[in-house]
Amino acid sequence: MSLAGHRWSAPLGGCDCYLLALDDYMRRAGQGGHVGVTFLELDSGFSMEKLRGAVEKFSAAQPILRGRLRRRWPGGVPRWGPGREGSVAVVAHDIGTDVMGLATKLLQGEWTGRLRFDVLSVEEGVIVLMSWNHLLFDARGVELALAEVARLAKHPSAAPERDSWVLPFGGVKKSFARWGQVRPFLDRYWALRDSRVVSLGGLPARAGRVNFDLWHFDRDQTEAMRQRAAPFTAGIFALPYFLAVTMRAHAAVLRERGVAEGALECAIAVQGRKRGGRGPIFQNQVSQLFFSLSLAEVKLLDETVGALQRQFSSMTRAKCDAAFVLMIDWMRRLPAPLYRRFLRREASGQIASFYHAHTGNFLPDLEDFCGGRIRNGWHVPSVSQPPGTGLFFSEYNGMLTASLVWREGVLTAEERALMRVVVRNDLLGEM
Repeated sequence: MSLAGHRWSAPLGGCDCYLLALDDYMRRAGQGGHVGVTFLELDSGFSMEKLRGAVEKFSAAQPILRGRLRRRWPGGVPRWGPGREGSVAVVAHDIGTDVMGLATKLLQGEWTGRLRFDVLSVEEGVIVLMSWNHLLFDARGVELALAEVARLAKHPSAAPERDSWVLPFGGVKKSFARWGQVRPFLDRYWALRDSRVVSLGGLPARAGRVNFDLWHFDRDQTEAMRQRAAPFTAGIFALPYFLAVTMRAHAAVLRERGVAEGALECAIAVQGRKRGGRGPIFQNQVSQLFFSLSLAEVKLLDETVGALQRQFSSMTRAKCDAAFVLMIDWMRRLPAPLYRRFLRREASGQIASFYHAHTGNFLPDLEDFCGGRIRNGWHVPSVSQPPGTGLFFSEYNGMLTASLVWREGVLTAEERALMRVVVRNDLLGEM
């Protein structure tokens, strides 16, 4: 079954174009593309045949996986359209293959296509690595793709979901009469523009492999974190809390390096899909909120959380996330060089101080995948330099995983150890 000849078109949304410019920026610096690798730990009931069959049906029903990106005319919005033939790769590896080594290689973008599954047998069962192109997926989209593959594996006669893409937030009506609705983003942007952003990666952009460490926390530790965070979060894991932990970890390394001044700035994705919604699978259905604190303001955990909570409340009241969607919708027509200039903010030349996300509960409604019971799962996205680092969190079945990602030469082993100590101390109260 193939839809290669089917006439279709999928314009990039605003955040897609943002990521297209970032991907271009990374490739020009010799940093590979902007990709991610998702880990699934499964028990021994997993079936390779079920995975191959389900992936074949999924790939055939989603021509965007083989699509070609083009602009129909100068100044036009980039669009996915019919492209090359091909299928999503499913690769089985010999027993004893180095899981972390393979994942690190995949994170460099050293594979073809836009989606790939690698299956490795380990003592505890099976690990599936799903490699994906960030231009086509956000983290929630990756989980929806995994859920669709799992559904097709469990019900081989079921019809696959087709053409699962749409502009974020239902699209944006283009009208200059809505200029006033962009003001909250512009006010926030200009307020931050003159700050001297500092990152661990610094400038200029340079080639270098991307690496990662994983910090796993069991159910008892994760519950202890929840109790410790409750005074700050009213009993839930709130965005400002984990952002504060991430800021404090980066501030600790900067201070160890003797850096005392500068701003720690980070853009946080805001999911545009309705809570509990099944789709769409493809394209980045997100907006962004921009947080910033000076190094002097990043103090004790409760003070840092409070400062970020006030920024979050202010931006939410001003509807900055909706304003950002409007702004980048207009910017979709910019050629890549102009968009790259925007990414670097023209001021201190940095994109951000670090990348960060807490993607919430990982596959909350999925217990098994292609016959194998899911024991754990998490995402590891690549990062550009600058900023050169990222700290990402997700939780599966009451177990938190933190992924520290960095570009080669940005963090020493001692600095990574320091960050781990700060994170564990903030989350668990350990010294």
